Amino acid sequence: MASNISSLLVPFLLTVGCVALVMNIWNAKKVNKSLAENVEKAQADLMVAMDTSQYCSKQLEMKSADMTAKDQQLASLTGNVNSLTNEKNNIQEQLNQLQQQLDQVNGDKNALEAENVQLANDLKAAKTAAEAQQVKASKEEAPKKEEA
Repeated sequence: MASNISSLLVPFLLTVGCVALVMNIWNAKKVNKSLAENVEKAQADLMVAMDTSQYCSKQLEMKSADMTAKDQQLASLTGNVNSLTNEKNNIQEQLNQLQQQLDQVNGDKNALEAENVQLANDLKAAKTAAEAQQVKASKEEAPKKEEA
């Protein structure tokens, strides 16, 4: 009977071993399929990430170019403002000098007008004095003419 059991036991154990191997192969295929799907998903995610990275890089380059252009424009405008400020200061200085000259000329004009008025008054006084002297001289001559 021992040989009968051992003759049945060996094929049964071989069958169990084969079933275990088949199940192991089936499980390995399932895991491999899952891993392949995960690799494909990871590759797709990587492609999306690379595309996004390229897009962001292009956007960054465009923004950097815009910033560079704006920095240059700002520098140019700052130079223009400084130039115009210096020009304004020069014009203001010239205006101040011209105002001083105008004030001096107005002062000289007022002095000349005052002198002109004084001379006109002196002339009137001299004319009046000359007329008075003429009248006096003619009055003095009139009696002399009558005596003669």
